Amino acid sequence: MKSGLPFTILVVEDDEEDRDIIDEAFKQIGYEAEVKKFIDGYSLFRYLEQLEPSVYPSLIVLDNSLPRLNVEDILRRIKEDDRFKNLPVVIYSGSVSESKKDRLMQMGAYNIIQKEGSMQAIVEIAQQLKRIAESAKTKI
Repeated sequence: MKSGLPFTILVVEDDEEDRDIIDEAFKQIGYEAEVKKFIDGYSLFRYLEQLEPSVYPSLIVLDNSLPRLNVEDILRRIKEDDRFKNLPVVIYSGSVSESKKDRLMQMGAYNIIQKEGSMQAIVEIAQQLKRIAESAKTKI
């Protein structure tokens, strides 16, 4: 299960192209992290359930629009589980209303990051996610 890389980032994104772009952005910044990708909350929870505490991820990134389990249900389940409640969860979204942003932040989201179109902007987002993962790893 352990990859030997210092950080693990879980990305829950149902759009294959978006998953690949995020992966490419991490490669461009030369980030030594294992990036695991999931298409929905169910696959994320199946993965989390099998983990030992020594290999918990550094960061979870959730798309705002996911099939089957919505982002609020996923965030609530993570934050209500004593094993995972301290993991930082970032919402990566194309569009979120202010009221939903407020609700997600109150529920325990670490941050909400707007999806961007250009690769340079996505690389900058990857750098921001890298800083969050590194900061969180020192606290867990």
